[in-house]
This record gives sequence, C-alpha cells and structure tokens, in this order.
Amino acid sequence: MPTLAQNGGARAVPANAAKTYWPVVTPEDKRAVAAVLDRNVLWAMTTLEGLRCPEQDALEREFAAFLGARHAIAVNGGTAGLHMALVASGVQAGDEVITSAYSFLATPAAILHAGAIPVFVDIDPRTFNLDPGKIEAKITPRTRAILAVDIHGLCADYDAIEAIAKRHGLLVVEDACQAPGATYHGRGAGRLGRAAGFSVNGTKNFSVGEGGFMVTDDDEVYYRGNWLKQVGETLPADNPTMRHQHLLAWNYRVQEMPCALARVQLRRLAEVNERGRRNAAILDGYLQDIPGLRAPYIPAGCVSVYHKYRVTLEPEALDAPPRGHALRDAFMAALTAEGVDVDLWGTAPLPAHPMISARHGFGRGLPWSLHPEVDYSDSADQYPITQRMFAESFCLGNDEYPIYAQSESLMHAYGEALRKVARHAGELHAAAAWQTAT
Repeated sequence: MPTLAQNGGARAVPANAAKTYWPVVTPEDKRAVAAVLDRNVLWAMTTLEGLRCPEQDALEREFAAFLGARHAIAVNGGTAGLHMALVASGVQAGDEVITSAYSFLATPAAILHAGAIPVFVDIDPRTFNLDPGKIEAKITPRTRAILAVDIHGLCADYDAIEAIAKRHGLLVVEDACQAPGATYHGRGAGRLGRAAGFSVNGTKNFSVGEGGFMVTDDDEVYYRGNWLKQVGETLPADNPTMRHQHLLAWNYRVQEMPCALARVQLRRLAEVNERGRRNAAILDGYLQDIPGLRAPYIPAGCVSVYHKYRVTLEPEALDAPPRGHALRDAFMAALTAEGVDVDLWGTAPLPAHPMISARHGFGRGLPWSLHPEVDYSDSADQYPITQRMFAESFCLGNDEYPIYAQSESLMHAYGEALRKVARHAGELHAAAAWQTAT
C-alpha cells in the first residue's frame, strides 16, 4: 500500500497536475468589457425615456430567461438581492424570519437589514439544508416568513416548507445564491418562493466578481424591488415602480462593465454546472467504495449544481485514533499533502457569530429590542446536527479551485487520494492539524 505523502510517499496528485483557477476569464469576456468602455455608457444614465443601461437590461432579460422566471433585477451583491427579496415580499421591521443555522453570514444579515429578526433551525443531516421537521417549533405570532437556503447548490425541501407556510400563513423567500441552474422536481431554483436572491460573487458557479439578483414571478414584488434598488432615480411616471416611492430605498444599482462580463459568463453557466455534475459523479463513484467516507446526498427529483462538494467522515468505519474535529483536521492535512484542495467552509452554526448573538454587536439594539420580552440569545449547542456536520466533514475543492472548474483526470486523482488516505486512517494523528499543514 503506497505511503502517505506526509510520511514521505509520492503524492496521489502529481505536483505538475493541471488545475484550473477560478474564475476563468476568456478573450470574449475582455472584449465584452472593452465594448462598454468604447460605448462610454458606464452606469444607468437617466434620459427622458428612462434609464439607459443596455448591458444591465439585457442581462436581466437573459438571466430571467435562463431561470424561466418572469423578472430579474441586477443588483450589486447577493446580500442586496436577498434583502430586496425579503422587503419586496412583505417582511417588515420586528418580524421574525425562520432560516437555516447553516449558511453564509449574508443570509441572516439580509434579515437584519430588513429590521427583522433571524430565528434559526437545525439542518437535515443528509442534505445540510434546513430541516422542515424543525420549523414549526420555531413559529410564533411574530413569524412572517421562512427564508430557505439552497445550500451547496442543492434546493431545500420546498414541498414540505410550502406546506408549513400555507398552514401558518407565512411567506417563503429563497436564498438561491449558490444554486443558479439547480432544480427541485422540475422547478428551477429562484422560482420556489415569492422572491429569491442570487449572488454572482467571484466564488460562485456564475462568477462575475461581485453582484447579484432579485428574482420573482410576482409583478408587484418586482416593482417594489425595483424601487428599493433605485434610491431616487426618476423613472417615467407611468412606470408602476413609481407607485412605491414611499418605501425606504437603497443604492443597490450596478455598473455596465460587470453586467457585460456577466452576460458572457452566463452563456457558459450551463456548461460549468454540467462539468460540476460530471466531476461529482466521478467522486461519488470513488466514495461508494471507500468505507468511512460519504458523498453528498441528492434527493430524488433534485438536480444540484455542486457549488460545494462536502465529504462526510464516518468515524466508526475508520480505523483512526482521532475523533471529531481532530479526525477531520488530520484527514484534511493528509489530503493536502497528497495535492488535494480542501476547505472547511464554515466552522460553527450561524447563531454563534458575534453579529448574530443577542449578547454582542447589533444584538444590543434593533431589531431584537422591538420585542424586549423575548430572549433571542442562542447557543450553538442548540444546533447539534450543524455542529456535527462541521466536526465530521469538509469540502473537496476550494474557492480558487472548485470542482466545477476542473478536469475529469484531476477528479480521478482526487478519488485515488481519498482512497489512499482512508486506507491509512490508522496512521492519522490529531497533531497533524489541517491548519498547520497549510
């Protein structure tokens, strides 16, 4: 059996193996941006006919068409898109919004921006999306909406979520930031709630650098959202957006150059997502034959875009001395030595973050103080499934080298590295922490 690289053996992934850095920028991308400079329309310019922004207008039409949605509004970030989706859907200051204990910090930040209160539920141990079975225990008379997260590019369980929302008269809003192109029983991500937010941050499958969208099939939600974005831009008087000038608006506008880049990147998104699925299938094949390692679970009827590929360790099946975080770190350290890119992507449930805790930062003021009779302080211990996920799993690939950008040959090398490290699990030691290995 080959010796582990960290013990002096040859790497499973050769040092000269080709890896594709993300995002990929092509000559076509550069020509699209240069064309904007030549046109010299760099932002949404106000004219007698309205706003002149040809790249933005085209991008919004094309992204809506990609999703099969009625409306898409381009904004300057995924957090902005989520905030707009919540407010345009009807979330108000003091409302409670139920969401997942596992997501990027932007998810609860968008709720806080709306003046609302994030209320967290633990996750499903297989999908890592919020567990619908835990939602109703968190519903109170103050609950207004459920913000479901399509984590890792996999849609949440919307049939169950919609049934709960209908019983209790709640809104459903979708955090689809990681999931453009994913589907749930034939329905596309972004169309599974009243409105949705998307991100085109440089780490995403649809990569522009910074930016995002609010997406909806509801005309009034669209017009409200469009006003929230414009912050004072005057549109023609007959534009329904102008009916909502009484709403507090933000400057969430975008520039023409990123929109031009996004249009070209969007044309490649289906190919990027398909490459991610092919590579995930290769890794799945290896993990099926490796005791102690579990591939991501994709429920029947769902299509993931594999923004993240999370591998779960099953300590009882691995003959390894460490356990918990120590085993995870030792496994990651060994894989890193073999030439595999790995990432934690989070370390604790969202309620543990100082920005969220009612004992720190924003928690001392609004929005929790709107309901002083309620103790919104949370302990990470209240989310044992999320905690266990962090302790016993890691992501293959990272922001710079995600699996949806890589070759099939590299994925086979990653698979061999996983098999090699698993077979040497008895040699792993807690002292070989992943952080020190990198």
